[in-house]
Amino acid sequence: MGRFANLSASAVTASSGDLCPCSGEWEIVGTVTTTAVLAKGKVMPEYYGKMVVWMLVRRG
Repeated sequence: MGRFANLSASAVTASSGDLCPCSGEWEIVGTVTTTAVLAKGKVMPEYYGKMVVWMLVRRG
């Protein structure tokens, strides 16, 4: 299991292909540790062609 296995109910998450719900810095949930700064309304990206779940780590 990744380091976010116990996400709180208030965590803001979005999947690849979804519209970004909140501008800020996002991190992939799981073992891969990459971040991206995304703007509200933009499409959440894939990671090297794979669908992933992103978690907001800092509002921007």
